[in-house]
Amino acid sequence: MNKTEYADYCASVKRFFEREGIQNLTGGHINCPDCGTEFEDEYCPKCGMERELVNEPFFSWMPCVCCGSHLGGDREHATGWDGKNVREYYCVCSDCIYFAEHGYLEVENG
Repeated sequence: MNKTEYADYCASVKRFFEREGIQNLTGGHINCPDCGTEFEDEYCPKCGMERELVNEPFFSWMPCVCCGSHLGGDREHATGWDGKNVREYYCVCSDCIYFAEHGYLEVENG
């Protein structure tokens, strides 16, 4: 990724945050996707779903809803936060999770 591509990537992520009205994006589900109950530690207290199982990255050709990348790669479930409430669950690429949590990507400049 060269400097121009990196700047375009950063702008795409910024537009996503603005469009969705979120301040934070973090990997994983807060609530169980099967029954909607908030996870307690490793398992859902209502249905027993394992938290780690539903938060595993998976390969997909589906575009990332955050940066718009159409390249195949790992996708992860993510939770958006607006500062007061959980806003939405998203399916985003691993790069966007890293960028949201650290504020940058470790890339080789071309």
